[in-house]
Amino acid sequence: SSHLAQVAHRAGCKRGVGASPQRASKMAPFDSEVKSGAVCAIVSTPANVQDRTFGFAVFDETRRAFQVCEYVEDAHASRTEALLLQIQPRAVCTATTDPEDIRRLGRVAESCGVSVVEAKSSQKQVDLEQDLLRLLIDAADCGLGRHLEEQRRKHGMRALATLIGHFSILSEPSYSAACSLRLYPLTSFLYLDKAAFAALHVLPRPEESLRSNTSLMGFLNRCRSPVGIRKLRQWLTQPLTAPEEIEKRHDIVEALCGAEELLRTLEGHLRRVPDLELMASRLQRVPTASRAARATLEDMVALYQCVRSADQISAALATYEGPHASVVSALVTRRVDACIGDFQNFRALVEQTVDLQQAEQRVFCINRAFDPLLGQLAEKRDGVRGQMEAIRAGVEKALKLGGRGGRPNEKLISLVDCPDGQALRVTKKFQTEVQHFKGQPQFKVLSIKKQECVFTTSDLEKLNQHYRDACTKYDQQSTQLVGKALAVAATYAPVFERLAEALGVLDVLASFARVSLTAPCSFTRAKIDTSGKTLDIEGASHVLVIANSDKSFVANDLRMDREESRLHLITGPNMGGKSTYIRSVALIALLNQIGSFVPCRSATLPIFDAIMCRVGASDMQLRGISTFMAEMLEASCILNTATQNSLVIIDELGRGTSTSDGFGIAWAIARHLVQETRCFSLFATHFHELATLEDVVPGVRNRHATAVVDAASGRLTFLYALADGATDQSYGAHVAELAGFPARVVTAARRKAVELEADSGGAARRAAKRPRQAAAEEDEEE
Repeated sequence: SSHLAQVAHRAGCKRGVGASPQRASKMAPFDSEVKSGAVCAIVSTPANVQDRTFGFAVFDETRRAFQVCEYVEDAHASRTEALLLQIQPRAVCTATTDPEDIRRLGRVAESCGVSVVEAKSSQKQVDLEQDLLRLLIDAADCGLGRHLEEQRRKHGMRALATLIGHFSILSEPSYSAACSLRLYPLTSFLYLDKAAFAALHVLPRPEESLRSNTSLMGFLNRCRSPVGIRKLRQWLTQPLTAPEEIEKRHDIVEALCGAEELLRTLEGHLRRVPDLELMASRLQRVPTASRAARATLEDMVALYQCVRSADQISAALATYEGPHASVVSALVTRRVDACIGDFQNFRALVEQTVDLQQAEQRVFCINRAFDPLLGQLAEKRDGVRGQMEAIRAGVEKALKLGGRGGRPNEKLISLVDCPDGQALRVTKKFQTEVQHFKGQPQFKVLSIKKQECVFTTSDLEKLNQHYRDACTKYDQQSTQLVGKALAVAATYAPVFERLAEALGVLDVLASFARVSLTAPCSFTRAKIDTSGKTLDIEGASHVLVIANSDKSFVANDLRMDREESRLHLITGPNMGGKSTYIRSVALIALLNQIGSFVPCRSATLPIFDAIMCRVGASDMQLRGISTFMAEMLEASCILNTATQNSLVIIDELGRGTSTSDGFGIAWAIARHLVQETRCFSLFATHFHELATLEDVVPGVRNRHATAVVDAASGRLTFLYALADGATDQSYGAHVAELAGFPARVVTAARRKAVELEADSGGAARRAAKRPRQAAAEEDEEE
């Protein structure tokens, strides 16, 4: 024990060696598909206040990190929805006096797949200052003096008090003086609404694998470690809005793409990185009375091996001298090196206390050479075991079984565990020899089973008591030493968390590089237009369509200018590629802002603050919401939330009502986006009359998905290429024919369509005329 204390001192242990060590329980293997370990609380101001301010607090249980913020919420709770999608918590509690807020927040949380409960009034009454003094790691030095900015967010602090009380944070001993507190960076991440997550297939559905190409995460997930997979999920839900940070990620991806040998080397080492975040969390619990699982000697060995892998990763990175070497060094290499330097004494601790040769055989124990008393107890235990082995050999000789095995030197009698200690075992083949043996020593049969016979001798029974005593004393001494070694190792939990962050970032960036090199379509680095005036893509591809189809893909170009063509109206036949095209643009924007290369030949992109979608719709019968109402709710959220720096994609708006009403709504929304919001928008529609908006409002451009009809057979062929201008005809009857409609129905449909087109006073033309007249009147009023 004194020897271990000296090692602990050299290892830089900051805590005293535990006085009552406990054997750590074994954790289940890491399951990368489990939900986040975060919990949230949301509070709101009274309903009679004009500007409704919401307070938000989140606690990450794995990292022991609190974050708070506050924001002005709209009638759709869109900001709350975005926060829940970014954080992906496992549970949310709310504290509000407005019944409408309770219903609204409940609907939003349910749509995000998060369980929500209302915090009880008694749980809100907590002394927040005293609680934070107990929880925060930096409170011992200067109280809450370092958290003045957080305390100025009064509603955020209310939410924090609700969270601490409702989820009983103080009841977990490992959180005491171990937590951090900071502001949640609201404006640092791209806003993605629920519709965008669904339309772009950002995350896998519950039944899908994290490596399935049916989701964007699955397509990008070439990560080799659990920390990398978790980091990738975080980046996908929290895309950046700072150009300089995005460029740094691009630099490293470009560097790794140009050094494929280095990339392969890094991938090989990253495969040996365990789930450092969960292991660090278990280490943190070792010196506490926590009931949650704590670290074991096996974890110490796994962490030791990870440190050695990190050393090899650092050495590999140090050899890189290509483009962006300074960025690679600053963002990855130096961070890993700093951790490795802090682990010097941890490595010495493991090498001296753990039997690493036994660990290679998956046997984790203290090195008997480390502690003299442990060595003596081990020798005594092994001596008794040797006597048992001598008895076994003597019995085998007495039964004359030597040489009767199928293999040379095979032991036909073995020592096995039984309730009373060690016993002898033979297979069913030699059971008769045991039962009918009349010589010395005498045998006592303990059990006869289908495939074996277990028996003992009087000498072996006597030795069992000595063996139990020796094992008990050895285990007691070993358990005490393991507990103290783990107490020393626990002081390195913060360093392992830093290493997890550094290796997680490297793993994701290496995954981006691997995807760029092996994807079924070309990937390139996008140029970032910080002025926000240009959105220019050449050869845009939809990676998920390509990855899940064996057919060739027709890539399309996009040219948008903030002043001249910020809204594209896209017409064309069903199945002609309109929806795929607009989604591919949104995916490219998203991939760019998480730091990945993008699937096209070249791209110049602005930095978006939001990607908002109105693509497809379904009813919500249990809530009494029709398909059309669901469309209108999503459109309303876009109109009230989108800014000049947003990207909006809208597909097939206004189908759930009459033609004139649907057209009028689509016209008004498109006009508002181009005139008032002035954001980049892609608007796919079957209202061909909407194309006249180009003549009325500056900044609108018409494009259409091309198709050709064979004059002789009338067969429709989709070309999937986008061309300038509006479509020249409707192809609904042709698509109906492709779907297998009876010929009579198709003929009748075509006849009726011709009649309507021939009617000069038809509803469609009157619908197109009314918005133009209304637009002119509005312009006169302005």
